[in-house]
Amino acid sequence: MRVVRKFWKRLQRRLKRPAFLHNPGDLRRRTELFAAATSLNIRARRISALFAYIWNRPTDQGSAVALRRWIRLLEQDKQLRTSFTMSWFALLSELDSVPLFAETGLPARRALLPEALHRIFQQLLPSARKESDTARFFTAIFSTHIFVDRFLNLDNVNFAHLTNILWPKTGLDALPRLRGDIHQALTLLATRVAGRGVTADVRQRGSSRTVEDSPFYKLIFTTETFLKTENTDDSQRALQLWFDSVHACRAELIQVQEHMEDSGVSTALVFDLTSMDASLDRMQLLAAALVGETQEPFHAARQLLNTLVSGRLEDTHLYPLIRQNLNLLARKTVEHTGHSGEHYIANTRKEYWQMWLAAAGGGLLTVFTAAIKLRITENQHPLFVEGFLIGTDYAISFLIMHTFGLVLATKQPSMTAAAFAGIVRENRGVSRWSKIADFAARICRTQLAAAFGNVIAVCVGAVVFEQLWVRIFLSPYLPAKTAKYVYETLHPFTSGTAVYAAFTGIILWLAAVIGGWCENFAIYNRIPAAIAQHPLGLKIGIRRMQRFADTFQNNISGWSTNIVLGYMLGFAPEIAHFFGIPLDVRHITLNTGMLALAATRYGLNVFGHRFYFAIAGLSVTFVLNLGVSFLIAAITGLRAYNVPHKERMKIWKYVLGQALHSPLRFLIPLGGDESPVSTPTQTAVKDES
Repeated sequence: MRVVRKFWKRLQRRLKRPAFLHNPGDLRRRTELFAAATSLNIRARRISALFAYIWNRPTDQGSAVALRRWIRLLEQDKQLRTSFTMSWFALLSELDSVPLFAETGLPARRALLPEALHRIFQQLLPSARKESDTARFFTAIFSTHIFVDRFLNLDNVNFAHLTNILWPKTGLDALPRLRGDIHQALTLLATRVAGRGVTADVRQRGSSRTVEDSPFYKLIFTTETFLKTENTDDSQRALQLWFDSVHACRAELIQVQEHMEDSGVSTALVFDLTSMDASLDRMQLLAAALVGETQEPFHAARQLLNTLVSGRLEDTHLYPLIRQNLNLLARKTVEHTGHSGEHYIANTRKEYWQMWLAAAGGGLLTVFTAAIKLRITENQHPLFVEGFLIGTDYAISFLIMHTFGLVLATKQPSMTAAAFAGIVRENRGVSRWSKIADFAARICRTQLAAAFGNVIAVCVGAVVFEQLWVRIFLSPYLPAKTAKYVYETLHPFTSGTAVYAAFTGIILWLAAVIGGWCENFAIYNRIPAAIAQHPLGLKIGIRRMQRFADTFQNNISGWSTNIVLGYMLGFAPEIAHFFGIPLDVRHITLNTGMLALAATRYGLNVFGHRFYFAIAGLSVTFVLNLGVSFLIAAITGLRAYNVPHKERMKIWKYVLGQALHSPLRFLIPLGGDESPVSTPTQTAVKDES
């Protein structure tokens, strides 16, 4: 222990040591070694060691002092500066900078999944690079966010001194290899943008229908003209035409983006648009570096260097890539989910009482669903068979509810929270807060009505079902062993009810998201139109096919949500058991039906401590089913609409304050009929009209 404490104190003293105590002779020695290098490999290795020594200090102060000492060293020792400059320019003339300019910080693959996998492998094992690849220096020197931030935060004075040392006075005229690499990078980027921009998916959603009219296709020729006339009298005109071509490409990207906002999103197309936009940004930076020598020499160079330094580190990061490319898909999924969840919100007293009736119908249907589920579990089927049978039971029940307009309470939060996020996004000004509070109150009391309607109906239905079963078959529906098992699984302390209920809340949210994604997929790929145009219409009638297409478009989200939810609830426990994980699902309405069937098995003798513990378990299930699914859906929706974190916190505080100030309006509708709040889908329809 004494040795450890001694080492720790020594390390602390070293970290606290003033930056100027570092030996300045190391800078001279490393600079002289680089100046004396005679080959590309030696120069590359020694310049990396020199700059890494300057930037990779333990503290920011130490790095700043080392940089100032090195600049002062070269400014005062003219002989050393001359030898360093000769070796530095020789290195630049031998390096290949095309990968640095055209690939660093830009997606290297043609699709999102391959690019994500590539970045994961880059984090584990970076790709080997050639000795002549300029990107090797950035990889070795700027390997962490700390070192990147030090370069980005470098003050203008030190950057100007650094530029005077590392950049020739005649500019790119003294470095023809570097100028040629910039030309190649611009040509490569223009070709890459054109290749992605003339695809059918882009042209169908843009203003140009033919390849020749596409601004992405024309970008290749304007770039070639701009590079050929760089040092001629026509350079300014060619530069202006090139900028006009870039702006036309950006306008086309905006139009394609707006088209996707209205007609569905594809991750592949979003990835292409993101890549093209980033490539256009890089092309403008490279062009500014070419023409900026006489206008703003330091500004253009610094913008380009900042992008390259930060981009090298971003090449290995996965979260920015996923967030940037999936944000629009998440938003459209939220909108479709909110649209399918509009009927789960009671806006008037009439709709509120209709929700009670729909919930009662859903509860009665759940009695049969729970009865079939318990019978399946009694027979001890193999895991897959049992999961399939239970999932089919749930899916059919949920589809019947959807078809006849019945309601299952726990499906509400994940559906209505998306509409809640849309209200936040679409409304502005002073009225926003009152609309949010009013909408939240409607969601809350509608969900409570549906939940209590489900629970009351399923309890009454279970008693009636048991009585009819006994009268017909002269024996209880459930054997004593199964009834006892139901009691034990709902105990809030001796079972994993709380964990299982929270897990079920996640499943409820995920099923709603998948339903929204399926609707987005159908709209993006124009599946309803394909159904309406199917050759089968010649036999059964075009009008029938059109009605079927309309039915499909109106119900695809609900169908997919119910089917996915049913099979996820059925298969999730079986898959977990296959891997040895003791995981199960707890659904408030389904488990209430099971408990009611088990309770009717014992009659009046049921009222004991096990029954009360089971009731407590159902209460926990109710809170976690609703709370978890609503919370996840609300957070996802707010992030999909880019609502800032501070504003999200203000929204939650305001809604909570309104609930504490007037809790009754969150429980039952007050006053007369209320006008419904516009959802994102309704708002879009009004804007179009």
